[in-house]
Amino acid sequence: MADRIHKILVIDNDYEIILAVTAALKGEEFSVISSSNSFEAIKLAEKERPHVVLVELLMPNLNGIDICIELRHKPELSNTFIVFHSERKEEYSQIAAFNAGADDYIIKPIKPRVLICRLKALLKRYRSQHQEEEKIKIEGLIIDRERYSIFKDGEEIVLPRKAFELLSLLYDSPNKICSRKKISDMIWGQDVFLKNRTIDVHICKLREKLGNKYIKTIKGIGYKLEL
Repeated sequence: MADRIHKILVIDNDYEIILAVTAALKGEEFSVISSSNSFEAIKLAEKERPHVVLVELLMPNLNGIDICIELRHKPELSNTFIVFHSERKEEYSQIAAFNAGADDYIIKPIKPRVLICRLKALLKRYRSQHQEEEKIKIEGLIIDRERYSIFKDGEEIVLPRKAFELLSLLYDSPNKICSRKKISDMIWGQDVFLKNRTIDVHICKLREKLGNKYIKTIKGIGYKLEL
């Protein structure tokens, strides 16, 4: 994810601000699209589905609050961050923005490097929370890490803790080979000596519960979870 390009939509009626933000983000993890028209900006957001919308509070026609409300009513933009970028410092302006669904409020002027850090921190925090809370769904298989629960086609499957951890480890690198040494070190620890068949026995238990289509043996190397 570190090298992922995030799309940012800048909505501002000041063309100089749009140029400054575009210049600041150039060469970073962002591609920038922009609009100085409220109605055009909403249509652009629907079409482009940006990761972040950076919007000025004081816009003609529809102000930033109205734009935010409109965007928050669109299901396809449910994962889009909305950040206000305005000279208005009043507490009531910031409260109104957050009540409308804003994720952050940045007061102008702000140094380019600080703006970049604020945006990256927002995206990083979301990724961390999402990875922590996500329920993994693979072809009818659901793994809920938080509850240590596994469901296959809606039916709960009970697994020993080590087998559950082994399945979770394989998911972390889907379609990639996980070596026997890595499995041993990550699940049992580097200081634990395993008998030759220990990992194989746990793989067999997983296949008995899940079927043979999920886990593939790479002879002499390890295993992988095929998607």
